[in-house]
Amino acid sequence: MEPLTFDYDYLHLRLEHGVFELFGFGRSELRVPLRWLGALVHYKKPDRPGELFIGTVRDPGAALYGTDRAAFRYSTSPSFRVPPGDEPLFRAYFTEVAALADRRVV
Repeated sequence: MEPLTFDYDYLHLRLEHGVFELFGFGRSELRVPLRWLGALVHYKKPDRPGELFIGTVRDPGAALYGTDRAAFRYSTSPSFRVPPGDEPLFRAYFTEVAALADRRVV
């Protein structure tokens, strides 16, 4: 099976063999088993770009995407903003990832 990848700006996301990796600016920033993965694009104001958080969740039964910020055990943000119009791109990718992990999205 080919890796499931997503590229956005200087960000490269990759899922292969049950391991999710986040690459930013040419280096690996996060590597986590799929069952602990959590992701969220958090918007403080609806008309402003949001911040992407990717990390590990405390409870593997938590939503994989749309994870509540309080559910994270550890998270990283690759230091760029996601415009509201681009959030569906992230949702589509993480929906595919969640299906492979038998987990849900919010």
